[in-house]
Amino acid sequence: MERLTTNEAAAAGAVVGGVFAVMMLIMLAFYILTVIASWKIFTKAGVAGWKSLIPVYNYYVLYNIIGLSFWTWFFIPCIVASVFSSLATNAGNMQWLFSLVYLVIMIAIEIKFSICLAKSFGKGTKFIVGLVLLPNIFQLILGFGSAKYVGDYKPAN
Repeated sequence: MERLTTNEAAAAGAVVGGVFAVMMLIMLAFYILTVIASWKIFTKAGVAGWKSLIPVYNYYVLYNIIGLSFWTWFFIPCIVASVFSSLATNAGNMQWLFSLVYLVIMIAIEIKFSICLAKSFGKGTKFIVGLVLLPNIFQLILGFGSAKYVGDYKPAN
């Protein structure tokens, strides 16, 4: 196996660093667009856009906008995770089962959230599927598109 010369190693490092820098710039641009879309979603719902910038509080406000109880949806994953982690440490080989159940619960919460968000802006089933599969892209569409806030969804529990 040949060893790289110092110049070859430096060139390889520069290429890897350049690719990493470009990826980080793309991710930063996408994050900024997502923040702006979130701001626009809030303003479409009649809420001050700056509230979308505060971590955790933004979810509390968003859950109120779409008609869900934030506390219920915030604490369900926390309680399930703590119960399952304590069970999993004592269960040995069953840890994969608890992880699977937790994953299913989190997917169900995401689907319920997507349904309420889409319905609150007058969107249908195809948009709900898009929100579940590509949430950031469809939140951009919701924020920058022509969707209008029609009121919280008030889902049946």
